[in-house]
Amino acid sequence: MDKNTTHLAGEFLVAGELSRRGLSVSITFGNAKSVDIVAQSQTNTYSIDAKAVRSKSNWPLSRASVVPTIYYVFVYLGSERKIKNGESAEYFVVPGTELVKKGLVSQWAGGRSGVTYKALSSIQQGDPWSVFK
Repeated sequence: MDKNTTHLAGEFLVAGELSRRGLSVSITFGNAKSVDIVAQSQTNTYSIDAKAVRSKSNWPLSRASVVPTIYYVFVYLGSERKIKNGESAEYFVVPGTELVKKGLVSQWAGGRSGVTYKALSSIQQGDPWSVFK
């Protein structure tokens, strides 16, 4: 599965979960968009950046690109084998302010940076979707 297909799968899965939980959802399309999804509850509007990967490694992201007012949803889709076996995607929901505050964006070799599966799984507690009220 190529990069664009992986990213779209993540966006649609996140939009589906938010809709399932009663939020009104709009997916934005295009290459120059600032957010992937806009979701609205009875009382709040959320800007969401969905980031999807197929392996439990990391999601590329620079500290400079983190926007405090955006919610970042990191999706681990799983391998094709896991998907064929009916295993569900895993989700990690982190407000932009928390990404920076908790130091979740780390520097990697070669000057790249991002968020690791290990870092997200170590802070995940309870229902990741509970921030959307």
